[in-house]
Order: sequence, then structure tokens, then C-alpha cells
Amino acid sequence: MRMDACVSRASLQASMRRWRSRGPGVLLLALAAAARPGFAQELRASGFASLVIGRSSGSCQTHVLASRYDSSCTRYVVDWGHGAVVTNDWAADVETRAGLQLDWRLSNQWSATAQVTARTLKDQSLNLEWAYLSYEISPEWKLQVGRKRMPLYFYSDFQDVGYAYNTVRPSPDVYGWDVVNYNGASLSTSQNWGDWSVRAELYTGSENSKKNPYSRLFSDEPPDLRWSGITGMSVELNQDWFTARLSYTRSNFDIRDRSSNQRVELFDGSTKASQDFFGLALNADWDAWQWRSEIGKARRMDAAGYDSSFYLVTLGRQFGDFTLTVGHSAYKESTDYPNDYTVVKLATTSLTLRYDVHKGGALKLQFDRVRDRGNPVFTGAARGLHVAYDLVF
Repeated sequence: MRMDACVSRASLQASMRRWRSRGPGVLLLALAAAARPGFAQELRASGFASLVIGRSSGSCQTHVLASRYDSSCTRYVVDWGHGAVVTNDWAADVETRAGLQLDWRLSNQWSATAQVTARTLKDQSLNLEWAYLSYEISPEWKLQVGRKRMPLYFYSDFQDVGYAYNTVRPSPDVYGWDVVNYNGASLSTSQNWGDWSVRAELYTGSENSKKNPYSRLFSDEPPDLRWSGITGMSVELNQDWFTARLSYTRSNFDIRDRSSNQRVELFDGSTKASQDFFGLALNADWDAWQWRSEIGKARRMDAAGYDSSFYLVTLGRQFGDFTLTVGHSAYKESTDYPNDYTVVKLATTSLTLRYDVHKGGALKLQFDRVRDRGNPVFTGAARGLHVAYDLVF
């Protein structure tokens, strides 16, 4: 993990991706028997925190969000996966969070990971983000079983660690689906091919999301959501200043009403549908410049009947302890059911100033301009202003 402003953002991000696999597992105490006699077990703790204060502004507009947002003139969805919305009142309880990760090394081959994240957001006070056992098959191959983050995006593994990137948050136009984690297994390999370092991962599992936070954006009584038959892969290539990442995920999904415990009918009358996600990230770090880009496409086929495409680009320039970053992102949907489904068409331009205050701590000031091109509008256009203090320890 980068601990001072002199280390490149690429080094920091590589460290954050390794951070989640070093980790520890208090929930897997019974596996202590796997530790080889005489091996000096190691338990370490690390953590992160972000204090984020912000508001939105702009002209009053109609919207499609849940009725509790009717009294707000402007609305800006800053975290879809956790149902976080900034309104025209200053607030510090929307994106503020803290996490603790424990690292328990059981033997030369066995280790365990657990990470708990606390949020000030309503109904999101405590979440178990990681809880898995790792077995090193060989120096190049690793098997992990348990609860992990869904690796849909470049920042997925450390999306909550605000210190790991220049902006206050990865763009919600790209980073935002209704399931964040999965329970299952993954097989990964890390190798060197000449001047290239390669990391590839295959994973499978499922997730039951109770009172789904994403659904709280649209309903005061959020349903349960299930992703089943999740299968996916990612490949990441790195050489010196350049990093590329390709990912693909497919699963089934269904929605269950909490009061009746019955599956909800989708647009074609069925109660189950399939979906897939494709993503490509192309990033570069040269001298004091940092380029980040992601493009992707998601389809919810058959019963759900919509396609979406999205992208983000950011360009940052470091000036000593300061980094100035400009970015643009967009999300656009199309649907087979225009009379029943309101499509989302959002585009965001942002400007962020980061100041590395001390070792492991950074202050950020970010301005966002959100355009809503939907008809009818989904959230309405807005401007966002946020101040954040990010810390790792």
C-alpha cells in the first residue's frame, strides 16, 4: 500500500489489490487445525476510513426515485450498490465509512481473510465484505473459498478504500449494480510472461441480498434479490506504466417480495431472468500523469429486457503533494419495454483536487455536474460538491 505521496498511483493500486488477499479470518477459527505444528502463525490488522461531506444543488425537477426523496429539489445517486443519495441538504452520513481487515496466516499455504465495513448510511451500519479461506496450491496458483467482492470493475476489490484513488469515489455512472458481494469460490494465478505480469481469475457463486439496498432507491419496502449461478473471469496485464483488465460475468437473478415471500413477476410474466456484464479497463501512469478508463456493457436479457452501456475516463496530474484530476463518465440504457421501464441516461463531468496531508491520509475536494438525458428524467440534473478525508492504517 502506498504510504507517501512519492509513490505512484499504480503502485498504490497494485498494493490495494494484494491487500485483500493477504488478509485474515476470524470467522474461520475452526480452521486453525490446518496450521502446521511449529509454524509461527501471524495475525495482523489493517483498516481504512473515509469522512465524506457533501450536497447537491440545481433546479427542482421531477424524478423516478422513492417517495422519500420528493421533498428534495436535487438528487445525486453517489453509490447505487448501497443506495446512497445526496440531496440539497449538507450531509455527512451518506458516504462516510470505515473498515477493519484482519490477516491470519495459518501456515505456508493456508490463510484466512475477514473484512467488516461500517457505514453511517441508514440500514448499512455493518457489512461483512470479505470472509474467505485461501490455499496456495503453488507459488503461482491460489484457491479461495468464502465471501468476496464481485470483481466486476477495476476498483471492485478496494472500492471502499477512498485513499486508493484520486477522486472522492469511482464514478457511479459505471460503479453501480444491485449486488456487491458473492459467496462461492475463485481460482487465480499470478505469473510473469517476459516483461508482462499477468493475473487471471475464475470465480463462481451466488448471493442473497436481503432488503436489497439498491432497491431502496425505488421502494420504501425493498425486496430481497438473488443472483444465482454466478460465473465469471478476469484477466489483468501489467507492464511498467500500462495496465489492462478484461472481465466477464454471467448469472441468473430473481426478485422476492418480502411480505408474501413470493417471486416478483418480471416484464414478460416470468419470475427469473439472466444477465451478463462485460468490462475493459485501460490505465496508464507516466511521470506525474495518471490516466484511468473503463468501458462496459450489461444486459438483462429475456424478462428484464434492457441493455446498458457505460464508460469513464479520468486524467490526473500530480504537483508534489497535490493531484488535480478531471473526469467524464456516462451511463445509457435501452429497453424492450418502453411502456413499463424508465430508462436511465446520465452523464457526469467532475473536477477533483487531492492533497496528501500526511502518511496514509488525503483530503479531497470534488465538484460534479450531472446531466440527466432521460425522458422522463430519472433523478434530474444536479451539481454535487463534496469534501472527503481518506485514511488507511
